[in-house]
Amino acid sequence: MDRKELIEVKAKEKYLSVTWQVNNFCNYSCSYCNPGNWLGDFRNEGELEIYLNNLDYIIDKYQKEDYKHFKFFFSGGEPTAWKHFIPIVSHLKEKLPDATIAVNTNLSRPLKWWEKHVHLFDDIVASFHVEFADKNSYKEKNMFLCDKVNYLSTKLLLHDERFWEVVEYGEELKKEMPNYFIEWTPLFDEMTVNASPWTYEDEDKKKFIEEHSCEMEFTIPKPYKESKAVSWSQYEDGTEKPCNSNDVIVNRQNFFTGWECRIGDSVFVSPTGQITLASCGVSGPVGHIMKDVRYIEPRTVICDKEHCHCGTDIIIPKRKLSDDEIQVVQINEEDDFLAEMDKWDAEEKDWADQSHLGNPMKNIKE
Repeated sequence: MDRKELIEVKAKEKYLSVTWQVNNFCNYSCSYCNPGNWLGDFRNEGELEIYLNNLDYIIDKYQKEDYKHFKFFFSGGEPTAWKHFIPIVSHLKEKLPDATIAVNTNLSRPLKWWEKHVHLFDDIVASFHVEFADKNSYKEKNMFLCDKVNYLSTKLLLHDERFWEVVEYGEELKKEMPNYFIEWTPLFDEMTVNASPWTYEDEDKKKFIEEHSCEMEFTIPKPYKESKAVSWSQYEDGTEKPCNSNDVIVNRQNFFTGWECRIGDSVFVSPTGQITLASCGVSGPVGHIMKDVRYIEPRTVICDKEHCHCGTDIIIPKRKLSDDEIQVVQINEEDDFLAEMDKWDAEEKDWADQSHLGNPMKNIKE
């Protein structure tokens, strides 16, 4: 396993990554997943026009700051069950035809749904959850998608108690899929911002994880879309490669305390609609997708979080500071941005509204 020291995650051209956890409804309720990701009490079914206007405001603001490239990554819950999902993706596709549109899905939508909407997506991360997934259906949709999109990740969650069942299923997929990019993905102890790596006690499981991260093979043509919204891993020996968050996690290099992080290059929208810079919570709240997006802008911080667990946070441009650069940063109390944020935060103690009401269950089978 590659143990070279990671010293920087960099973007060769500035890009904004927007990760939107559209709601917390999921038709699965996996034992290793925090109920906050599937409970369904925040369903975000507000007025579509408000979502679109606020997205346009954010995009226009970053374009004025010379951000030319954009990536939108939708997750949940199960994002494909959200009633506004396709209208919003269609809007983004029209406004930013060169943007990368990605979705993290459990792939439970019927094949006909994917046949109808696959043209909207560049990247699909298809998570396999052995407790709930129909293996035949999951395979059928992977077979369909593997030559229809720029990037399909067949992401196999390594359930501790059914670990070798998942491995066996992954080997079956490798034999049958003409194109595959399989990510063998270790669990976290909970799917929250405070998650820690799952502790696998079995030595054979540990060895498998150490020796397996990603496997790929492509034998038939598929679409290729060059994206400038890409981060690169830079190592201490001067080598670099495209940053794959699963690789970083498997190599246990996702610990960035004291690193300089361009946190404003990533916007995270939570199921409640609250917006932070990145999903880690370091920035604190900076807005709300239904109410106020004025304070969303490029910013840099010195990270004080021990463990970076989210794939979209791991690839945010960041660098390890040299000894000469490490210093205590004194924040000016007259910083206009911070003063305005303090005032805004004091006024917005309760983001709860009626936008979460609704029943997404009706959408999942359509």
